[in-house]
Amino acid sequence: MKWPAKYSHVDYPNGATRLKRIFAWLPTQVGDTMIWLTRYEMLQAYIIQEYVVMLDPKKPKDATTFSKGQWIEISKRLMK
Repeated sequence: MKWPAKYSHVDYPNGATRLKRIFAWLPTQVGDTMIWLTRYEMLQAYIIQEYVVMLDPKKPKDATTFSKGQWIEISKRLMK
């Protein structure tokens, strides 16, 4: 079976940032403080990594480039 997904892919630019508010269900270290059952904020950056792949080692000119982006944690801080 197939049906259209509700999620639409968004292309973020390299270096884009976001601030997520997260609830610490489990004990979590934020700086030099351990928190539990409270909210904190996490700053994340979207980093794109490019990979060059040679499909045929005998033809290095036919290399293909693949890009993979992911959100990387930059820092955490307590909410006031």
